[in-house]
Amino acid sequence: MITNRKHLIAVTVAAALLAACGSKQNDNETATDGIISEEQNAPGDSTVYGLACDGCNDTILVFLPRTGGDPDTFNILTASKRKQVFGHPMIGDKMAVVVNRTNKKVADMVIDMESLKGKWCFMVQPKLRQRADMSQKIQQQELKELDDSLFRELMQPREYGIEIKSGYTARPIGMVRTMTSDEESPVEYPPLKRYREWRIYNGKLILSETTRDTTGTTTVIGSDTAQFVMLRRDTLVLRFSNGDEQGYYRRFANEE
Repeated sequence: MITNRKHLIAVTVAAALLAACGSKQNDNETATDGIISEEQNAPGDSTVYGLACDGCNDTILVFLPRTGGDPDTFNILTASKRKQVFGHPMIGDKMAVVVNRTNKKVADMVIDMESLKGKWCFMVQPKLRQRADMSQKIQQQELKELDDSLFRELMQPREYGIEIKSGYTARPIGMVRTMTSDEESPVEYPPLKRYREWRIYNGKLILSETTRDTTGTTTVIGSDTAQFVMLRRDTLVLRFSNGDEQGYYRRFANEE
């Protein structure tokens, strides 16, 4: 039932694009007779969502709201200068726009949500595992006495990350099966954030960890909020609410 609903929405969006962004209209015609998406903003989210249309450039965003109607045109020159345009809008891309409070024709921030989708990764380094039965000094001495090849094997970095997918779903990258030998290793890796959902909220990215019970009900068990610092074809930089910045590289399909 959910799959059929998503398919219907996708078809409706495509039809609206063809009508509103792909062809010229008579002056007495509307771009579309209905909404292009049944999604609703989360409470308190003033972001405007829609699709990029033909005519977008470095100063102008031509934008079809998901509520339907005629395309809007936003001035994004100031946002571009302030590096608040994230991604490179293409026709049909799903967009998130933070509109200026005093001038509704000006966008303070633009996020290309299609550019955001993909596998974003970074490398993590292991650190010495703290053991109650051994001082840190002795553990460090034991590590120094290891064979060089074994030491290098123990200190191998791991790839962590997140895959941002359609339908506001996500998948953690870097999950490994916990083995007894891993638990007994003298080194340990930082915990992996197991994000399963994502959202844009007032221009920020919300990443959520969830759990699902036996009935299929999903519950959010924790969320992190991040500001966009950079979003390019191969680079994503986020600043989290605790002040930490995390840079990611995109893992392309041909690299897997």
